Amino acid sequence: FAVGIGPWPGGLLAEHFGLSAPFAVYAVASLLAGIIAWLAVPETRTVSAAASASAGESASASANSIELRRSSADVPKQSFLQQIRLLSGNTGFMLICLFGLINAVVRTGGMFNVVPVLADAKLGLTTSQIGGGLALGSILGLLASYPAGALSDRVGRKPVIVPSAFLTAAALLAFCFAPSFGWFVVASLFWGVAASINGAGPAAYVSDIAPAGMNAAAMSQYRVLSDLGYVVGPIFLGLLADQQGPEVTLVVAAAMVAAIGLLFARYAPETHRR
Repeated sequence: FAVGIGPWPGGLLAEHFGLSAPFAVYAVASLLAGIIAWLAVPETRTVSAAASASAGESASASANSIELRRSSADVPKQSFLQQIRLLSGNTGFMLICLFGLINAVVRTGGMFNVVPVLADAKLGLTTSQIGGGLALGSILGLLASYPAGALSDRVGRKPVIVPSAFLTAAALLAFCFAPSFGWFVVASLFWGVAASINGAGPAAYVSDIAPAGMNAAAMSQYRVLSDLGYVVGPIFLGLLADQQGPEVTLVVAAAMVAAIGLLFARYAPETHRR
């Protein structure tokens, strides 16, 4: 919610108090959050071991303990690097990692960098209009997050993940060709819903496809490859925008998302069992 609503107050602060104001407010808010975390959040390092032992004793005393926890023989004995190599040979896992990477690239490179520049240069929108439009889309995405998760549980992961890729591509194209502020808001609404769906389906897919005992390795590799897009995206799409213009950049970003959606639809197996 905070990420979604942030562009609106950030835009207002920038418009009325200068471009440095959002950074100053963000610094103060981060400091307050750190103080609260230091004073109010308890340490869990010593608690986790006791909780695990207690949970183990309860599970062993239960008649359904075989269903609730895996025996030590079921947990892979491979090292972390061996687990990574094993996961890298799984087509579905690598495709969902590529899906996360591409979405991060277009989010940070396209949505966070190119779209505001295009809205300012082409439509002449103010900072508060850009932030407000993006915030409206994120609020709609927040409302769509629970239905997206429920739909993923009800019909499967792929029927949610694949359409989200095409909806993301449609949002990028709508930003590219938006002739007015109203169309900019419509594009933001498309984007907000797509981003909400992208948060529900892929993480569940990674959890489904991870072999027994490899959840940590699977999720960490997924996050590493996805977060790599946050670094690559602004550089790659920023250079492309300098060379070819923001419109071409958004079209390329839309094509990238649509392409990974098609690849995922064709080659990734469904992992969810209703």
